[in-house]
Amino acid sequence: MRQFKWPESLYICLAAAALGGAASAAQAQPVATGAYTPTLPPGGLDSRTTLPGLWQNATIAQVAGMAAGSVQKTEKNQADGVAGLDASDAVTVPVTGNISQAFVKTALEGALSRTLSAYLTENPGAKDFGIALDGTTDDVPALKATAAAVSAGSIIRVPAGKLHMGQAFTDDHSVLWQLNGTMMDDGAPVTQIGNDVIESTLEGGKYFARGQSHADMSPVIRKDMDITHTGGTRGFVMSLDKDNCTLKSTGADLDDYIWCHSVVLTSSAAGLGEHVASAAFAHRPSDALSDKKGRRAQIWAGYDETRDDTGQSSDVAGSLVGREIDVFANGDDPNGWRIGLQLQVAGSDPAGTPGKIGKGIALGNNDGTSTYGIMFDAAGRFDTAGIDLSASTPVNDAPVLNIGANRNLSFAADHKPHLRFDSASYSLQYFYDTSRLLSVGLRGDITTAISNGADGIAFSLTGDALIGLSLVNLNVPEALRFGSGQQLSWEPTATVSTRYQDGKLTDKMSETVSRTLDDSGNERITGSNLNSGMTTTLTNADASAVTLNGQALIGVNLTGLNTTEALRLGSGQQLSWEPTSVIQTGYNVSSGLTDSKAGASLRMLDTQGNETLHGTVTPEGGLHLPALSREQIRSWKEPAIGLVVLDADDDAPVVYTSGGWKLMVLQALPE
Repeated sequence: MRQFKWPESLYICLAAAALGGAASAAQAQPVATGAYTPTLPPGGLDSRTTLPGLWQNATIAQVAGMAAGSVQKTEKNQADGVAGLDASDAVTVPVTGNISQAFVKTALEGALSRTLSAYLTENPGAKDFGIALDGTTDDVPALKATAAAVSAGSIIRVPAGKLHMGQAFTDDHSVLWQLNGTMMDDGAPVTQIGNDVIESTLEGGKYFARGQSHADMSPVIRKDMDITHTGGTRGFVMSLDKDNCTLKSTGADLDDYIWCHSVVLTSSAAGLGEHVASAAFAHRPSDALSDKKGRRAQIWAGYDETRDDTGQSSDVAGSLVGREIDVFANGDDPNGWRIGLQLQVAGSDPAGTPGKIGKGIALGNNDGTSTYGIMFDAAGRFDTAGIDLSASTPVNDAPVLNIGANRNLSFAADHKPHLRFDSASYSLQYFYDTSRLLSVGLRGDITTAISNGADGIAFSLTGDALIGLSLVNLNVPEALRFGSGQQLSWEPTATVSTRYQDGKLTDKMSETVSRTLDDSGNERITGSNLNSGMTTTLTNADASAVTLNGQALIGVNLTGLNTTEALRLGSGQQLSWEPTSVIQTGYNVSSGLTDSKAGASLRMLDTQGNETLHGTVTPEGGLHLPALSREQIRSWKEPAIGLVVLDADDDAPVVYTSGGWKLMVLQALPE
């Protein structure tokens, strides 16, 4: 049998292969059988195949079958012909007509073939529905048509151009519009397409926006990350989101403001809802300890860190702010609703065990060298209180303010007046500069060292009170102690005073009149500038000005006070000697110094030294007359009639009468 040669006018082409591997019509036709079955298109022949090299001993029927699966060379790349193939069997020119049902396949390993129609449906674009983006044509109909054609949750791509919205677009389709360089017809970014979310790439940045909302909408962006791994590198920080901004010196020439993360909330809404610009929640679930792994890792609702690694001082490196909170408000705040910083503590379950936060605000340092200049500085104006703890509720007698032992609480800008609690003596001490002036001991005892010279008063009371100083409930053998040379004054001018000095107690009525009682009981009758170290004005007529209760070695100790007046009482005031005030000592300008019992005058000394006694004198050691020599007696100038003294020369009492000094008759006591 002679060989058959394929005509040069015929060109073997695989039309079905060009459309994604569809089977040719020749495969459906019967072919001649024999020892050799030819491989028909689209599997075996291409433009470079020659029949003599492939077919040996082919029958006429076999050749006819091959010809039926072939196309004319003249139909290649023709409008009504077939697509042309290159040397690698790839389509060489664009294919016209509807090829949506053609099969496509990505170059990814393991990918499956699917129709071109399915691929294009998953990637819808507004251009498919005739959007113009020329800045003039109304693009809203095309946007509506695109959104209506896709399912909820689809992504619709809009290419670069100028979007003109000639009518309102208010439909909610729950789609994501991806705008790639698209802007409004005036050049502004697109921020609203109905209620849908916009993802826009414009001016080199990525925008996410939703121009309007309805109730119960989902967030524009939500991020979720479950941390499930174990191990890793110690100290590695894993974050769901991170904003990393680096300011180079070459990029900070202008005095602009760079905010690495910015949240802006603009609200004109009314009602009882809460509008929060930025909220952070850290949650430890109730079953977190069920795995029995012990103490949990630390959690923060918010973490701020600001570092200056230059090692320079602030006047060189610039200011450093950990966090600034600015609150701008006009008008008064009668309800206390405008709050600079709110720290709210609450239990996670009000019905459970009460929760406790160890510290409201803790300021500390994590090295042994760094210090705060001022840990809390309230430098602004206030009209209610600098620090108000009146509404707080102490539990278990917790202190309202705790500054620690041996630390100072100052009262002036120069820090000179300050209080300090001394842990060694367990006393509260008042200092001025470095001098300790006042100390309150563990048992309430008060010690003071005053340097106020002759122009001040150690303790001064003014105003109205039932009792000036009450020591009636003090269990102490000495209610009041004076030092030698000090005196007790009875009225403002200090003319009337009581003083103990050199073993003698002296009542002074004026510059020339006084009463002296020595340590042997001998009484002898012989003829002020105000400034206070501590002054108080009282309006408390039904209670004592100062009351001491309890036990003490000395009730009031003034022995160390450098002053000539240890205690001063006003005219008309009295000194009571026991709780019922039955025994009293008082001074009145008209009547003088008076000792009384139950309102009855017992002993009165006027300003002339005249003493009036109601009752008897019963000295414990008997009555002792002043012993004077006869020369001293005779030299007495104008003695008062009735004056009795002891004539030491005669060892007998003498009395002064209108007739002069007279010896009193003495006789021996009967056996």
